[in-house]
Amino acid sequence: MRRRTRSSLHLPVTALAVCLGLCGCIDETTPAPPSRQTSALSTTTATTAANTSSATTEPEPPSDTEPPSDTEPASDTEPATTGTGTSRVPPTPRPTASGPETSGRRLRAALIPAGELPGFNDTFRWDRQRIRRGPGPHPPPACSRSSLLSIGGVAAARSDYRSSSDDSTYAVQVTAVFPDKQTAARSESVLIAWHDRCQQLLGQQGRTSARVSSIADVATDVGIGKQWLSTYRPVPGDREASYFHAEGFVRAGDRISYLVILSAGQDYNYEPGEEPMAKALEKAGDYLRDN
Repeated sequence: MRRRTRSSLHLPVTALAVCLGLCGCIDETTPAPPSRQTSALSTTTATTAANTSSATTEPEPPSDTEPPSDTEPASDTEPATTGTGTSRVPPTPRPTASGPETSGRRLRAALIPAGELPGFNDTFRWDRQRIRRGPGPHPPPACSRSSLLSIGGVAAARSDYRSSSDDSTYAVQVTAVFPDKQTAARSESVLIAWHDRCQQLLGQQGRTSARVSSIADVATDVGIGKQWLSTYRPVPGDREASYFHAEGFVRAGDRISYLVILSAGQDYNYEPGEEPMAKALEKAGDYLRDN
């Protein structure tokens, strides 16, 4: 069994409303790593996926304990503005009157229930989940530059995951539908560009000891997913710990699921293909295939 030493800490609280991501009819949220970025979730009602363990779907007021991001809020109906130098797919028309409702059900059904999202070891459990329509007004940090709607998506759904046993972790899944397979395929190149610029972005955010791994392929039932890991410091209260920020995505036809899993600790040792993100992408592929 993989051993993963985790640090006991509480992250600083930042103001926002809560992607990538990402809770049992609860209002508490989980602190995230220090950053000038501010992340928030949209406050629109959504339905929980099947077998979801403790998911809430009611709109909530702004919280001051969500993952940070410095991106301006993105509208649910207008593409968000990307950062300087960020690749962008030209905006596409929104679906017709009957489209959004059908797309919304399809996208929410593709979100992984909390009880099925892989954890960091055999005993870790995600037991809190919040599902919302749209990508959320801010993308999850650290490599994400904007929402999936700003790079060609026409509708999205987002799930944020927390664990009651560890408040230093969070996960986000955002699934978006694009006008067609070709647009979705082109948008993958934007996500790869986010990775390629992530090292520079982390430096601009004031992270120390920042490193971004190369992209690794993950085989899923719907195609090849992509994953990478960013590590950086400081972790408040633990000088020996680092943040481990895993990101990845997988595409099935005209849909893309983008995932973020963040934790803090002193080690992150997994065999290739056994990482939490690799397992999460495999599970995301299962739900994309079946919905």
